Amino acid sequence: MKKFIFLNILFLFTTLSAQEINFYGEAKQGGIIIGVGKNIVTAFLDETQLQVDKSGAFVFGFDRDAKGTFDLRVDFKNNKAKTFKYVIKKQKYDVQRLQVAKDFLSPPKKILKQIQTEKQIMIEARTKVGKINDALFLNGFNSPLNIVDIGATFGVQRILNGKPSNVNNGLDFRAEEGDSIRAIADGIVRIAGENFFYNGTFVLLDHGQGLTSIYLHMSKLLVSNDQSVKKGEVIGLVGSTGRATGPHLHLGVQWYKERIDPMNLLTINLPVK
Repeated sequence: MKKFIFLNILFLFTTLSAQEINFYGEAKQGGIIIGVGKNIVTAFLDETQLQVDKSGAFVFGFDRDAKGTFDLRVDFKNNKAKTFKYVIKKQKYDVQRLQVAKDFLSPPKKILKQIQTEKQIMIEARTKVGKINDALFLNGFNSPLNIVDIGATFGVQRILNGKPSNVNNGLDFRAEEGDSIRAIADGIVRIAGENFFYNGTFVLLDHGQGLTSIYLHMSKLLVSNDQSVKKGEVIGLVGSTGRATGPHLHLGVQWYKERIDPMNLLTINLPVK
């Protein structure tokens, strides 16, 4: 009898362990959530199937303008499933007024071909995003600069030369020309671009499972296309190339096309692998 009871308790413990899952991050506009669990087979955010790697890790995020209810379903090997509901509320964003060179608002005709070519390069590079099933970001995140001095926060509505323009889809860090820029997480270089009209000299990193980070306005590149980089590795130097009002780093983060607040990523504390 004691043996039978022990086996039942062991079975119950195994079943519970098989469905264990931990979440890191926050569900909100511009938020990101990382899930890590055992014996996960599939995971769906509403109708979208998420990538799950061999360690049981997956990631999903909510756009700057996301709102409403989202349902996450996680399926396990024992034919069990867990569901989670996220309600995303509307946030208020600040307004930022800037003066920029007139050509950046109404580019001359001779520049339009260059802009279109650069746009196609970006589109082509982003078609590779999502091809890495491994959660390269599981080694954690760090600041892209040694000194954190935020000049403009994520999501602000920009007024350029008195007229409403695009919102700020990242974080702007104040910095000195030539300061070292570091990869915020392990990844693969999708673009090491030089002298793009808007981006200037920049790097786009792929961290796996649709998660990317981009570093704009560099003065110098220190990596090349398809190179593997580690968290904290220097990938370039601060500059003011492209559409920039002075030396600074613009850091953008996306989960596929969803615009993510980089600060929501940088404040996640993942367990040490």
